[in-house]
This record gives sequence, C-alpha cells and structure tokens, in this order.
Amino acid sequence: MSNISEKQYDQLKPWFKLKATEFNQLGYDNIQVDDIYRYFKEFSWKHTVPPHYYQQIRDIMKTTVNHYFDFVALEAQVYKVSSLDEINFDDFL
Repeated sequence: MSNISEKQYDQLKPWFKLKATEFNQLGYDNIQVDDIYRYFKEFSWKHTVPPHYYQQIRDIMKTTVNHYFDFVALEAQVYKVSSLDEINFDDFL
C-alpha cells in the first residue's frame, strides 16, 4: 500500500478541501476532506502516489463524484458485517 507522508498530506490538504467543497456544492454534503483523503490513500493511490506535486494535484482535480462513489460502492461490497443493521447507510447518501 502506498504511504502518503504527513508532509505530503499537509501540502495536499487544501486541494482535498477544494475537492470536498466542489462535491458539497454539487449537493453531496456528506463528503468531507477526510473522505477525499481516504479515497486517494486507499483507492486511487493505493499502489503508487504520483511522484510530482503537479501530478498529485492533477489527479485530485480531475476526480469526479462518480470516481468517489465507485470507491464507496466497492468498499460497501467488501465491508464485512454480520447483518444490514450494522451498516450506517447515511454514510453512503
């Protein structure tokens, strides 16, 4: 799994925040900065973080709501729960 350093996170946090704000303006108010960060850490950059800062920013800025929801849907499919009562469906809205 790729590892985003604390320094990289600090540099990229304004861009994650900008993307979360964009998604919020599109009506997806439940998507927060940490959700965008988790999308990149666990999905988009799971194996390789782009080596250059401008490439990282480009990846963040070209990410769409559909990309994010593909990740959320995949996560929901592999999320291990014993019953549907344990799933917080509000997180997926």
